[in-house]
Amino acid sequence: MAEPKKFKFKVARRIYDRNYYKAQAMLHDPWFVEKANWLTKRFAEVGCPLPKRPFKMYKDYLAWNDRYWKRHEEMEKSEKFLEAKQRITGGKAIMSAEEFYALEDFRKVFLPPIYGQIFKEILEHFKINREDKGFNHFLEFYFFFGQKYYYTSPFSVISKRNEETNEMELFLHIHGYTKKEDIVRHWNWVAADQKYLKDFVGKNKAWKTFDRDIEIYGVYKQLNALMGTR
Repeated sequence: MAEPKKFKFKVARRIYDRNYYKAQAMLHDPWFVEKANWLTKRFAEVGCPLPKRPFKMYKDYLAWNDRYWKRHEEMEKSEKFLEAKQRITGGKAIMSAEEFYALEDFRKVFLPPIYGQIFKEILEHFKINREDKGFNHFLEFYFFFGQKYYYTSPFSVISKRNEETNEMELFLHIHGYTKKEDIVRHWNWVAADQKYLKDFVGKNKAWKTFDRDIEIYGVYKQLNALMGTR
């Protein structure tokens, strides 16, 4: 996701589709519960515990995320990690396959977990494409923002260049489950792209002095005509 500095979640209407129930089944699975508890515990063990209450503002999550990866860098440069690396590799620049995998195993138990990779492992366990953006976002929102439901977008905003005019055009992709209230509630999704259209005018206000200005323009044309006859 450019990320906004401030972001309050405006939750979309739940769409009770297959992905919704697939996510619910995942959350109730004992294997997932154990994995989630382990990850939360590891965050605390490396000095970056999650807050007791989920993040409400995206900027707060970004601040935590920044601290987390700084902590990862600190631990990777720590004396304990460097000693273990020396012991495993013998200080060689080129490692054998056995040494490489041994070092990777130590990384996993010592360094802060790369949680994006953990999310992909979870998806693989449930036979979901590890690159599925929707489910990766679902796990991110679950762990960091306490969101327990998979949300399917009620409609899509599509930008497309007109081949004849070479200008950008904006379209709404409406689904069978889309309702008018979805578009009204989330009009900001449309507005975010609408402002880049060539004919965007912002607030569409009436020209209050139009009649007066037309009259003045008429007088101006008459004066020009008179001046031209001299």
